[in-house]
Amino acid sequence: MADDSQAKGKKKRDELFGAEAGGRFDAYQKFDDGFAHILNDVCFGDVWSRPGLPIKTRSLITMASLIALGRFTQLKGHMIGALHIGITPDEIKEVIVHLSQYAGIPFAVEAIGVFNEVTKK
Repeated sequence: MADDSQAKGKKKRDELFGAEAGGRFDAYQKFDDGFAHILNDVCFGDVWSRPGLPIKTRSLITMASLIALGRFTQLKGHMIGALHIGITPDEIKEVIVHLSQYAGIPFAVEAIGVFNEVTKK
């Protein structure tokens, strides 16, 4: 089961972020094998790979959560991933606008900064 989750995790990470993003994961593995296991096998291998929601929906939910939590460093990586899987810049804008009413304008303003950096606007 662990090997299956590990393979599914790598496949899902590659789908979302592109195979070239594996270097970031290597840094997590170098930091701590246990953390890398949780991130790859559990987060991406088990949770992101569940059949109940398409990857684009999971990506939109993740970005919304990161905005609401004020986790803008992680938001940047997930915005890049969202664009990689075909989520449009306009869809990301809608997430930010929508979250402004639930998470607050200051978090939306920070997310706009990340959006502008990612899309080079």
